[in-house]
Amino acid sequence: MDATVVLPKLALVYLPLLLTTQQQIWPNAPMPSFLAAQIEQESCISLTHSKCWNPRAELTTAREYGFGFGQITRATRADGSIRFDKFSELKASYASLAGWAWADRFNPRMQMTALIEMDRGIFQRLDAATERDRLAMTLSAYNGGEGGLAQDRWQCRLKPGCDPSRWFGHVELTSNKSRVKWQGYGKSAYEINREYPRNILDVRRAKYVPFME
Repeated sequence: MDATVVLPKLALVYLPLLLTTQQQIWPNAPMPSFLAAQIEQESCISLTHSKCWNPRAELTTAREYGFGFGQITRATRADGSIRFDKFSELKASYASLAGWAWADRFNPRMQMTALIEMDRGIFQRLDAATERDRLAMTLSAYNGGEGGLAQDRWQCRLKPGCDPSRWFGHVELTSNKSRVKWQGYGKSAYEINREYPRNILDVRRAKYVPFME
């Protein structure tokens, strides 16, 4: 690894646990260093911020509450009722998470298990032209929902020259996601979702290869 690359301080604490958890849950994950890059993308506001790679990282806005390495999210409506609860969905979907309670949400192993199970589940349900396109679509769906990805792929299918089996340069450029900047984020849903796969795969991942592959 390039000696000039500085990892987030807490990454060195939690990378061994991530590697162990990945090997237990998804041993044949493609480019498993992407998981470390995804944790950085989700938990790090900046590389010097105390929330970087911190299992107690929280992000609260008027519409959402997210926590931990994967920013597992609960979203509410204007009347305070639950719009969606990803924590409960994951517990119901994966036996490895069934025994965890809301009070355990800051447990590092639980958070890593949830992130890996969610990525693996999405990846297995997708097909794509290349493994990298499939992984990029997995990340887009993690960030914006599988329904949103399906809509984007359908829209691509209807557009001349757009290949719905390819993310980069194709589905990536085709979406009805809002371009209006979200309060508390400073970016639109479209901007956040489209930069998410590239930030993880192209910007953040390389420095984790020596630790995860």
